[in-house]
Amino acid sequence: MTRMWKTLSVAVLLAGAAGCNDFLTGGELSTDPNRPTAATNRQLFVGIQTNIWQYYSSDMTRIVEMWAQHATGNAQQYEQYAQYDIDESTTNTYYAGLYGGGGLVDIRQLQEAARADEDQLFLGIAQVQEALLMSVGADLFGDVVYSEALRGSEIPNPRLDPQLEVYDALLTLLDEAIVNLASTAPNNVGPGEADLAYGGDPVVWTRLAHTLRARILLHTAEVRPDVWPTVLAEASQGLTDPSENFVAAFSGGSGEQNFWYQFTVVEREGYWIPNPSFVALVESRGDPRRSDYFDASGSSLSAARLAANYVQPLITANDNLLVWAEAAYRTGDVGTAVTQLNAERALVGLPDVSPAGPALLQEILTEKYIATFQTNEGWNDYKRTCYPNLEPLVAGRVITARLFYDTTERQTNTSIPPADQQPARNANDPSNATDPFGSACLGQ
Repeated sequence: MTRMWKTLSVAVLLAGAAGCNDFLTGGELSTDPNRPTAATNRQLFVGIQTNIWQYYSSDMTRIVEMWAQHATGNAQQYEQYAQYDIDESTTNTYYAGLYGGGGLVDIRQLQEAARADEDQLFLGIAQVQEALLMSVGADLFGDVVYSEALRGSEIPNPRLDPQLEVYDALLTLLDEAIVNLASTAPNNVGPGEADLAYGGDPVVWTRLAHTLRARILLHTAEVRPDVWPTVLAEASQGLTDPSENFVAAFSGGSGEQNFWYQFTVVEREGYWIPNPSFVALVESRGDPRRSDYFDASGSSLSAARLAANYVQPLITANDNLLVWAEAAYRTGDVGTAVTQLNAERALVGLPDVSPAGPALLQEILTEKYIATFQTNEGWNDYKRTCYPNLEPLVAGRVITARLFYDTTERQTNTSIPPADQQPARNANDPSNATDPFGSACLGQ
């Protein structure tokens, strides 16, 4: 395992986490006279849930959003990050946080408890949580400690597993999760009301598992082009309705506030702002999301998205439908590609379109670039496709393609190489010479 997890808690893992260690505890979440271990399992679930939210909507997301040019840095260190000036301190405890409180150590404890309780529903959900967390870790850092994680003194310096092997292991884990989620065992309890996204619903968790499988496979498509039929099959079983969106839900009270509100309104107003070019793109298409995403001037997030109690979309039906559309296009099923593109457009109030040839792929990728605002996926798609064909903000530089491991993690695990020996890109996304339409790739 990584060694940092022993000294970390949810309260100090990541920026913006203050107050989250008591998030949604008490009452029926803390006591269950019929199932004494259920409350403990639910408390573990709450910490894991909060930690996952951070990886999908906190500092790392804000940083990669600038590299995808959805946003730009407007003050202090965010100006430096936007210009690709990062080092080991940029990630603070984000790499170590994959393993500490609310991370893999708690996920594995929850899985062990669920097995002991013969609660296959809770086990399946916890397995999906593991894939949610560790896949984003592999997206950001590439090779990560996984197969030798959490082994303590037995393996004090656990090795980094190759990124593609981690993805493969997570795909297998999600297969196991889907089987467990289909169980109707009498001891199934699950997280219940502690689950603020799905209320423990196995049907929707199963759809999320298929969407996550499609996403992981998609992230390997640049080096494994034969995955497209499987991406298509998985996305077709994934999220298709906004009611199924995987979200971070916040009450707005102290310690329970939307992370973007905490950062933009409470802590660092004006540090991170929408990129004018992205605002202009949305406006040029007459897109109804203009008022949803931005304020009237286009210089900040909208009031709705900056509300302390805004329910933050993390993985959406829109994203999955567009993965489905791209996979259909890549496998030659143009009819399905158009159908799923228009299904996604209908969700946001846009009319049907009927592009053909490369224009269809361009429309799918453009729509996905817009739909994935405030997530990591715009950056992931850019690395994979060089689309949009972004010009670096600094002449002579390339757009950053991976993050450094934490300084403290390198200092406590000799398997972590020094920053100057770490790769500039991860194994799943070698640089593109051109964009999908033949133009020289400007930023890779």
